Amino acid sequence: MTDAELDRIRAAYTERDAATDTPYRWGNPANVAFIQQVERALLCSFADAGVTLAGMRVLDVGCGTGYYLHRLREYGAGECHGIDLMENRVAAGRERYPPLHLRVGNAADLPFADGEFDLVTQFTCLSSILDPSVRLAAAREMQRVARGGSVLSFDMRGILPARFRRTRPGETPTVVALDEQELERLFGAPVLLRRVALAFELAQLTGGRTILTGALGAFPPLRSHLLGIWRIAPTH
Repeated sequence: MTDAELDRIRAAYTERDAATDTPYRWGNPANVAFIQQVERALLCSFADAGVTLAGMRVLDVGCGTGYYLHRLREYGAGECHGIDLMENRVAAGRERYPPLHLRVGNAADLPFADGEFDLVTQFTCLSSILDPSVRLAAAREMQRVARGGSVLSFDMRGILPARFRRTRPGETPTVVALDEQELERLFGAPVLLRRVALAFELAQLTGGRTILTGALGAFPPLRSHLLGIWRIAPTH
């Protein structure tokens, strides 16, 4: 990954982490409703794709503080590793989830051997990389270390009208949506690819009310993310 892109990503996440008015907190019912939808979608997708987590060696790329990796371990995964660009997030994750193996590193240059993991995941990490060539390099690294296993991607597909977008008019975006075509460019043909999770901004409007959020989330056009699973051929 280029130094310029690394610096841009670090700056964007530093600003995001410094925000005091973030809605992404457990005290916000909309955030809880969103996370619950994501976790249900994860479990259903693993089952439908025939992925059995029990005992799997897992790597989460762009793990942040390790929440989703922690949940995968609770679902039954074995040894769980995470890598993230932000030192403060890795430090917080190590304190919060001691059983996880977290380290600071670059998604486009993973410090692991070919086929070292049974499952490699990314949760809204690749959408933070604006440079298409760097994003492709990171996706290829994920596939390299998952040879003979699977890759899971959960990321934004970009459906919201301008009034709901977090980027103001004229402001440089810090994320890019990953639609079906971009995911195919990055990973090839998926075993499973589906729209999941009611758009967070819409969940905010419902106040996180379970029935209303669930009813709106039943309509695929209102789901803001794509969850995909790919089988990665072993190295011959």
